[in-house]
Amino acid sequence: MTKHKLALIASVLLGASVGTSLFAADAKEDAIMATALQAEEELTKAIAKSSAAFVFVGGGSGVLVSPDGYILTNHHVAGDRKQWTVRVEGTGRLVVCDLVGTDPVGDLALLKARDAKNLPFVEFGEISKVRVGQQVLAVGDPFKLADLEGPPSVSIGTVSALHRFQGNYSDAIQTDSAVNPGNSGGPLLTLDSKLIGITGQIMSRFGAKANTGIGYAIPIDQILRFYPLLQEAGGRVVYHGTLPEGLNFSNKVDETQSATIEKIDPDSEGLKAGFKDGDRIISVDGKTIYNYARLLGIVRSYPENTSLDFKIDRGGKEMKLTVKLPRMQLPPGMTYASPLGVRLQQMREGGPRVTNVERGSAAARAGFIQGDVITTSDGKAPSDDWQDTVLGRKPGEQLTIHVLRKGPSGQITKALLVTVQQD
Repeated sequence: MTKHKLALIASVLLGASVGTSLFAADAKEDAIMATALQAEEELTKAIAKSSAAFVFVGGGSGVLVSPDGYILTNHHVAGDRKQWTVRVEGTGRLVVCDLVGTDPVGDLALLKARDAKNLPFVEFGEISKVRVGQQVLAVGDPFKLADLEGPPSVSIGTVSALHRFQGNYSDAIQTDSAVNPGNSGGPLLTLDSKLIGITGQIMSRFGAKANTGIGYAIPIDQILRFYPLLQEAGGRVVYHGTLPEGLNFSNKVDETQSATIEKIDPDSEGLKAGFKDGDRIISVDGKTIYNYARLLGIVRSYPENTSLDFKIDRGGKEMKLTVKLPRMQLPPGMTYASPLGVRLQQMREGGPRVTNVERGSAAARAGFIQGDVITTSDGKAPSDDWQDTVLGRKPGEQLTIHVLRKGPSGQITKALLVTVQQD
């Protein structure tokens, strides 16, 4: 075979090879593009579903979690008023909502739209499936940009961390999704529009309330622990659990990766619960304890009266204690709505202080004014559950509430006769 023929055959074979290679590359590129377009389409659908369930609530955000009108938001957005008029993005309509329950410590509030049915909503996700690094959606109304006619804003970010202890957000999800003022109460969702958190806090510096890439969301497992309690709260506050009183923990940082009880006060609730000096708490409800902050973060993410299993190391021997969590008292400064029609602020000492009186409410008719401090309700001191006394009365029944009021010559005590009204 001549050199000319060999060269011709080689060129034909080379051309065929290059053509095949180019065809394979094109096919691979087309497959990648098709996958990308499909992912984009699925993301667009998830955003549309999430946006339809979005609710504009006062100065913040909320999200529908049932077709009959239950709306989750932050306590600091909606928890100190009994009634709201909100806009549902998916319907474009204004609806009247009632506050059915609020959680000042966990910063959750649950509203219920009146006479609602077939509303757009998002489904609950599972915290066990949430991973650091996965992409998430944050839906909200940053800086109230969509107040008039516009849709909510959607930002895409990642889950930066789990189990962050940030103030009362004791077991929070950290995200770098863009979260700004106005986003509070809005949903944090997976890319298939499953609710995994309610955003409510941001980390900022130098007094600038703007996104820094660190936002915090109340996690869905905590939300689901409180959700049925909020539904049944009848407009009042639900409470978190905390550690029994009398437990004093070591501040030493060591390699034990636990929370060590240094000393227990005599005749304390901690002693009655079965704890002893020197106990090292290793886990709670199956969750590993690394230090005292992590212990407190886990425990305070559960409602009061929850029974939790504490695994402890006592002198080298592991054992289990089942502890019923006592009520965590509301911190001073917390504000919340009362079924009487007043807005209250928890004081450091004494009873709650009236910060606002709703026009036409039972409290207004009884003569409450701003600044009144409640001292007794039917002769009982105003503990955190004093509102249960009010809610236990039938419409038309009366009760006497004593308040401390600032008068011209100093503090005076007044007895106010309140007639319980039907909402």
